Amino acid sequence: MTSPLSSIRMLNQALALSALATAPALAQIDVAICAAAQTSSTDCRFVDVQSKLLASGLFATVDILNASSSTPTLAQFQAYDAVIVWSNTSFQNSILLGDTLADYVDAGGGVVVAVFAVNWNTTTLSLQGRWQTGYEVILDQSGSTTGAATLGAVLLPQHPIMAGVVSFDGGTSSFRPTATVLAPGATAIADWSDGRVLVAEGVNPKRIDLGFYPPSSTCASGFWNVATDGDQLLANALLYAATANSCGTTSYCTGSTSVSGCTPTMSSSGTPSASASSGFNINCDDLPAQRNAVVFYGITGRQAQQWSAGSTSFLCVKPPTQRTLAQNSGGTPGLCDGTIGFDLLGFFAANPGALGQPIANGTTLDVQTWYRDPAAPKTTNLSDALEIALCP
Repeated sequence: MTSPLSSIRMLNQALALSALATAPALAQIDVAICAAAQTSSTDCRFVDVQSKLLASGLFATVDILNASSSTPTLAQFQAYDAVIVWSNTSFQNSILLGDTLADYVDAGGGVVVAVFAVNWNTTTLSLQGRWQTGYEVILDQSGSTTGAATLGAVLLPQHPIMAGVVSFDGGTSSFRPTATVLAPGATAIADWSDGRVLVAEGVNPKRIDLGFYPPSSTCASGFWNVATDGDQLLANALLYAATANSCGTTSYCTGSTSVSGCTPTMSSSGTPSASASSGFNINCDDLPAQRNAVVFYGITGRQAQQWSAGSTSFLCVKPPTQRTLAQNSGGTPGLCDGTIGFDLLGFFAANPGALGQPIANGTTLDVQTWYRDPAAPKTTNLSDALEIALCP
């Protein structure tokens, strides 16, 4: 029988080779700009942001909905996985827009709100209606601070919104909220260099606030410096809002069938609370008996990449990945009664340096099980997968 240490080494090699073999398929996500950026939808304040989001390669569609001339309906919003909202001129109807965006979030839509809609104290430039009661992340629309500022403290460096963000310079204007108070349960992800809020996430992770003005210095010299990573922040925030689960677990991906006919299946029990140190178990049942197995996870999303030619397995977790404990499935040789399991929160508590630490409300993990299957292609197979959105 192969030792657990050998199994882990084999998993390392297999994941690395698989990641190099073919690029992960990009998610086909549709998003929209719903802004009162200017009266004309062809103004650079619209098209600069649109072009940068399209250039990220993360989105199939980036449409412009000019909210200064009309207010989109819920049906219009529901054609998109997420929308980004900001203002420079007045919304056509800030009350109706706030009500409709609240309905959209309730229905599972993702909304990113940026300057000036997130902070301006003029009612026509900010989101009103139901949005004011339970949908804001940065509270107290008390106006803007200006003057050159840059990226300050990154409070959650492992958060997906900060992936690839090395620097950010807001330009000579650096429009940003005056307020620093967040809604109860909301989480600050990154600050400006003066301590004001740059990125924050709501209790519902499909609600993100960005404390900067989205158009770049490509549009006007005083806006955020295009040589820094504002485009990455915008794209990451929209992608995260579009794909984040509110809280809990979702099964996805096609599970393998082992050579002996077993179909291992992932499951969970308990509450995935980011503030707890135990109480959320990950299990993989119906494994071939007496086989070494390892649960691994990632924090950068899903994929569906064939494990190897002729394999029934798909690698469903994007790299980089983190292995947990190597285990033996137990059970009766020749049967499909093998099982492994462990407390994921206990693993995090015992491994503060693990991928994704420090875990936070809204963090999304994708989890899968690797197991030995000597007669299969690559001598290994993979289970189906779980996506886990951490609760408060």
